[in-house]
Amino acid sequence: MNITAAMIIKRGEEKDLKRCLASIKDHVSRIVAVTSPMSETKDETDILLEEFDADVIYFEWTGDYSEARNISLEAAKGDWIIVIDTDEYVKKWDFKPKEGINVCRILRENEYSDSDMALVNEERLNRLFKNGLFHYEGRVHEQLVPNDRKECETEPVDVVFGHTGYVNAGEMLRKSAVYRDGLLKMLNETPDDPYVCFQIGRTYYVEKDYGNAVIYFEKALNLDPDPDLEYTESLLETYGYALLNHKEPQKAMSLFGVYDDFSRFADYLFLCGLILMNNAHFDEAIAEFENAAKKKTCNVRGVNSFLAYYNCGVIKEVLGDKTAATAYYNKCGDYPPAKDAIERCKTV
Repeated sequence: MNITAAMIIKRGEEKDLKRCLASIKDHVSRIVAVTSPMSETKDETDILLEEFDADVIYFEWTGDYSEARNISLEAAKGDWIIVIDTDEYVKKWDFKPKEGINVCRILRENEYSDSDMALVNEERLNRLFKNGLFHYEGRVHEQLVPNDRKECETEPVDVVFGHTGYVNAGEMLRKSAVYRDGLLKMLNETPDDPYVCFQIGRTYYVEKDYGNAVIYFEKALNLDPDPDLEYTESLLETYGYALLNHKEPQKAMSLFGVYDDFSRFADYLFLCGLILMNNAHFDEAIAEFENAAKKKTCNVRGVNSFLAYYNCGVIKEVLGDKTAATAYYNKCGDYPPAKDAIERCKTV
C-alpha cells in the first residue's frame, strides 16, 4: 500500500519540521511539501526537505489554505494520502484500512496550557483518505470535501498525532488573529455558513474575548448546524464555556433540554456539571459529573475521571461534608489539586 504524506510548510519552523518528517518517513512512500519559494541560497527548510527526500513544490502564499492543500494533493501518488502539519508528529501508527472506507479519522492529541496547567485535548480528524477522491475548501480551517459531493462514511483508525501548535500562548494568539482575518473574508462570501461563524467565535475564545466569542457562537447555532458534523459538539461545548467565562451562567442553562442528544459525550456532560455548579444546583451537578466519569472516552483528558471527581469533591467540601469530599478527591489519583485538597480536609 503506497501512502503519500501531503504537507504545506511555513519557513522558519525547522525544529518542528525535523521532528515531523522523522516521525512520518517510515510510514509513507513519498512526501510532498508545498512551501514558499527559496531565497537565493538554501535555508534550513530546504536542507531538511532535501535530507528527507521530499518532493518540493514552490508556491507563492496567497492566504488561502485550501489552495495550498489542493496543490499538495494534486502531486500525491499512490493509493492513500495522509495530511500532516509541521507542528504535528506521529506518536502511533497502526493503519489497517477497512473495506469500502475511503476516508479515515486519525486521533490528534493537542497539547496546550491553561492557567499554567498543562492539558491535552483529543480530537478525531479526517486526515487519511484515498487519493483522487477528495479536495479541500475554505480559505482558513479548510475542510475535506468529496469530489462527487456525496456523503461518505468515515472510520476511526489507530493512528495518533501529537500536536504542539497551541503550547506557546503568544504563538497561539498570533495565529488566531491571522485565522480570523481570513475567516471574516469567508463570512462575507458565505454569511450563512455556521462553521465559519463557529471558527470566528473560536478565535475570540482563544484570545479570551468571551463576549465576541458568544456573539459568533450564537450566530452559528442560529444557523442550525448539522448535529452529525464533527464540529457541532465542539461548538456547543465552547459556547457553554464562553458563557461561563463571560459570567453568564444563567444563560448557559439554555443548553439543557435542547441538546440532550449530546449527553452521550463525556465532555458535554462535564460542561453541564459546571453549568449546574455555577448556578448552585449542586446535587444535579454531582450527578452530571458522575455520569461523565462513567464514559470510556473523552476529548479533554480528565473530564471522565479526575477532573469530574475533583469537582464533586469541591462541591462537597464547600457544603461542609469533608468526609464525602475526601472520598471524591481520593478518586482523582495523582492529580495535584486533589492531593492538596485531601490535606486541607484533614484540618479542622
